[in-house]
Amino acid sequence: MGTPGLIDRIDEIIDRDYGEHDLGRGEDPLSFRKLLRALWIEFGDIWDSLSGKFLNTESVYERLEWERRFITNPYFQNRYMIYIPDDAIVLAILHHILDLCMHYILNYPLGESEAELMIKYARKALHRYYSELRGFETSFGRPFSEVFEWLIGILKERSKQIYRLLRRELLRRGLDVGLGPQRLRDMLSSFMRKKGFYGIICVNNQWLPLAAAANKAWKLLVKGEEVTIGFSRYRGPYPPVHESIRASNLRELFRKLSGKQLE
Repeated sequence: MGTPGLIDRIDEIIDRDYGEHDLGRGEDPLSFRKLLRALWIEFGDIWDSLSGKFLNTESVYERLEWERRFITNPYFQNRYMIYIPDDAIVLAILHHILDLCMHYILNYPLGESEAELMIKYARKALHRYYSELRGFETSFGRPFSEVFEWLIGILKERSKQIYRLLRRELLRRGLDVGLGPQRLRDMLSSFMRKKGFYGIICVNNQWLPLAAAANKAWKLLVKGEEVTIGFSRYRGPYPPVHESIRASNLRELFRKLSGKQLE
């Protein structure tokens, strides 16, 4: 029997502790141990190795009290072991794999035929998770690293379907594949090199370093605001603007930076 309300509560934990995740995170976005602690506090229990029974802890507050005991008393660490339901760990792993897939397609112009690349990216990005998972077993005595590889295999088989679902979510938010802030940063950098521009970038009359400028312009355009981006051939703190680009949406900005028509 699965853990009641697991899916919604997993989302709440990750959003509450780590911020919005729906548009994807970059590589290895969370501390594995921090995530395990959050899952145990919310869903877990304690196994008493001496009696061979669970303590049946009933609340977050009770588990927090046991955590305090673990920290202050080495005896408790030897006798008791934390328990997290298998489905909570599996769902959290799946959650982060999909986050990384979303991050990948948002920042790379990936077609559906190349969908398996986003799964390979997620597998590589979570290599530290994989190493940690080898030390944890399911209730059936199998290491969670095997579960991880099983999930990756299933997702590879269904990568095109997952790509369509993730792209549908991007379109719902007014975005699309390859229109992410990381790609915008790369395109701004390339544009500056080709034009011979230097230093900081002006976004709506505010001079910013490259990464900050890309993030600000991206967020403004996602909110539906117009941006004007200025470039200079001089370093600075307030150099003259030699060329500027105005855009009212991400597609327009990407098209102007690349000099190509985006589909």
